[in-house]
Amino acid sequence: MGCCTIFGRRRCYSEDIGGVALEKPVLYLYPEKEIDVEIKLSFKNSDFICVYPKFEDKNECKWKVKANPNGELTISGKKYPYLFWEATSYNPQDLNEGFIVKSENAEEFLEEKLKILGLNDKESSEFITYWLPVLIKNKTSICSFQTEQFFENYKYEITPKPTSFLRIFLSIKKIDKEIEIKEQKLKGFKREGFVAVEWGGCNIQN
Repeated sequence: MGCCTIFGRRRCYSEDIGGVALEKPVLYLYPEKEIDVEIKLSFKNSDFICVYPKFEDKNECKWKVKANPNGELTISGKKYPYLFWEATSYNPQDLNEGFIVKSENAEEFLEEKLKILGLNDKESSEFITYWLPVLIKNKTSICSFQTEQFFENYKYEITPKPTSFLRIFLSIKKIDKEIEIKEQKLKGFKREGFVAVEWGGCNIQN
């Protein structure tokens, strides 16, 4: 895939037309001391919708930042809380395991699962305020946290390399009635040394 950055408004895609919007993947960096970090991003079978802040070179999907232990990132004198991108993906997602979530239990579900997975309070709050309205609107949803097989299609090259890197991507699909689904087992995360954290998700339309 060519690294062409296309700035535009978020759209949701149906799997029937071959694509789904990966919404708001954001990347946080927490080094042990202030350091310069280079982040390269590569995709398979995907096209960028939006990137912020912009890559310095559109032909190379790369950010160069000064990272602070409190999570603050600086690029060309401007400060950011995280790095942001969105893309249209043509890769399959695994919904064979997950959870059936009703709107009335959605807040509790997200708080519980994100704590297990290892987001801190700030990251969890930002995740929930973005995705809770989707679950409420859907009424009933399949929710599945994607595994390493999914992330193989969306790779980071971070220099220096983080000691620990947490990646969370939640696939959401509205359903009209409850179905049987194997409950997904979630793994915890231990923050050690230079920590990187990413979260994102998608709302799969029927």
